[in-house]
Amino acid sequence: MTSLDYAKYAQLYKNKGLWNGKQILSPDWVEKTLTHQIQIPERENQFYGYLFWNKTFTFEGKDYETYYCAGNGGNEFIIFNDYPIVIIITSKAYNKPYGHAQADKIVLDYVLPSIIKE
Repeated sequence: MTSLDYAKYAQLYKNKGLWNGKQILSPDWVEKTLTHQIQIPERENQFYGYLFWNKTFTFEGKDYETYYCAGNGGNEFIIFNDYPIVIIITSKAYNKPYGHAQADKIVLDYVLPSIIKE
C-alpha cells in the first residue's frame, strides 16, 4: 500500500465508515474500534481497541486524542479524534527502538505546528 492508500483507510475511519457518500463500514463497528477497550499497563493513559491504539498528543497546552495503527519501524497512521486531520508516517527504522518515538517527535515538532494555528 502507498501512503495515499493508508490515508484513505484512515479517512474512512475518520468519516465513521462513510466513503464518497457510501457507507463502507458500519458506524457501530467504527465506534467500537475507536473506543478504549484495554488499558495498556506500561503506558500512562494509553489504550488498545480493535487493532487501533490510542494516545494523546499535548501541543501548546492542549490535548489532542488520537487513534492509530502502528507497524514495525515507526510506520503509523494517526486519526485525530476531535480535529479534522489524519496523519500518515512511513519510516524505515525497522527493528529499531526509536522508530515510534521518532514518529511522535515528527508529529509534535513538525506536523502539528504547521497545521494548528490557534
